[in-house]
Amino acid sequence: MLAAFMAAAGVAAINHHANADGTVRCWGNPSGAGSAPAPADLGPCTSIATTAGTGFAIRTDRTVRYWDYSGSAVSTAITEWGQCVSIAAGGFHCLAIGVDGAVRGWGYNSDGQCNPPSDLGMCTSIAGGRYFSIARRIDGTVRCWGNNQHSQCNTPNNLGPCASVAAGAYHSIAIQIDGTVRGWGYNEYFQCNTPTWIWNQYTSAAGGWAHTIGLHSTGVVVCWGINSGGQCNVPNNLGHCSKVAAGWNHSVALKDDGTVVCWGSNMQGQCNVPSGMTRCLTVAAGDYGSMALEVQADCNNDGIGDACEIATGAPDFNHDTIPDTCQCIGDLFVDHQVNGADLGALLSQWGPANANTVSDMNRDGRVDGADLGHLLASWGPCTN
Repeated sequence: MLAAFMAAAGVAAINHHANADGTVRCWGNPSGAGSAPAPADLGPCTSIATTAGTGFAIRTDRTVRYWDYSGSAVSTAITEWGQCVSIAAGGFHCLAIGVDGAVRGWGYNSDGQCNPPSDLGMCTSIAGGRYFSIARRIDGTVRCWGNNQHSQCNTPNNLGPCASVAAGAYHSIAIQIDGTVRGWGYNEYFQCNTPTWIWNQYTSAAGGWAHTIGLHSTGVVVCWGINSGGQCNVPNNLGHCSKVAAGWNHSVALKDDGTVVCWGSNMQGQCNVPSGMTRCLTVAAGDYGSMALEVQADCNNDGIGDACEIATGAPDFNHDTIPDTCQCIGDLFVDHQVNGADLGALLSQWGPANANTVSDMNRDGRVDGADLGHLLASWGPCTN
């Protein structure tokens, strides 16, 4: 059932312990699920979303976790949703597609934005606006529900079969299977009017308060609508991109090389991309915050992330999140040999240890039999 749904939906199969699993990184104002880090026990994830004050992620076991920054990060598992394959966030609510293709909603429900139509059926793409929701059904048709103050839930009669959907605060966006971007709803700043000066062949799109950002099939990012914070000033040297996201007045793009670029309003630090991030898989944006899913380190280049290897039993004797197979922990002299010199150093430091005691290899505050056993087990030339 799951494999058939994912194939029909065009969703790639998920390898639960592949290097595609990632670490969630956040920045910006906490009201946008920003500056505070994701929960330490979140683990590797495959999908992310953010809304005002809350971050959401799908873990590698396909369960949904969310956390907020109302004072301290609180991470909660949404067990009643079961396993999910994709997630999206609206103004104050969240949506997820389960492995059965059904859409589930949770959060603020003032206009029924969390109540999918009973006849919605299986869906492959979802998005949330301020107080409304939108989904692409498995047959390519689009349905909207929730607040309709700006006609954002009035799907155009001539809307053709679609590949995906997105949403701004008060406008809806759909990409037809021919690559055409269609927008409807609030349009005071022409955020629903796709530029005609460029060949209309897009692969994805995202919406902010009153702007739309589209990813052209050539990898070029195009933006239209309000530009009050410079959110539509796409950097000239941006280059080819693979993902886009939009916050209230800022824009985010993931370049082909896995680096993240932000532009627009930065009053809450939402465009201050953290330094030291490695290659990222996807990006998301809330009102005043941004998120990225960073690829796990893979020290032995076997296609399995280090965190996944450790989670499934790979030893990590010194608790540094790097599998022992990539290290020679007993080599205290770093001469690529575990021998008598290392043994002598360990015995000379026997007993209570501090943070600078290299012989305390498992960092338990003592140099003892556990450290001696690990050193003897790795005796001889280092192979890594």
